[in-house]
Amino acid sequence: MAFKLKDPSSLMGIDKVTSTVNAPVFAKKLDPGVGAEANRDGTIFVDKRLNPSQRKEAVIHETMHLDQMSQGKLAYTDDTVTWKKDTRSPARVYTRQTMNEGAHALPWENEIYKNTKK
Repeated sequence: MAFKLKDPSSLMGIDKVTSTVNAPVFAKKLDPGVGAEANRDGTIFVDKRLNPSQRKEAVIHETMHLDQMSQGKLAYTDDTVTWKKDTRSPARVYTRQTMNEGAHALPWENEIYKNTKK
């Protein structure tokens, strides 16, 4: 009797539609109001409740955050986010407890929204 093996990506929760070699995307249930998250290890978490169009848009946005991290402009810990606009600018540290994460006014978000206007 034959049996069918499951696709390895589905076993690990990888979103095959939006993943790339450089940025694997994992579909999982995220906190309310969070569509996706860019991680320091180069992965992206996307909320599995988003429709395909929303997932794609969220992954594009988070990929840009990964680019900011790789350029040394953006870094974070559980408690803080550090932003450095360019090589000549001083780093500014934001406390996560006191900021509205994802707000368009935050400089790292503003840079992305400014560059993705339709």
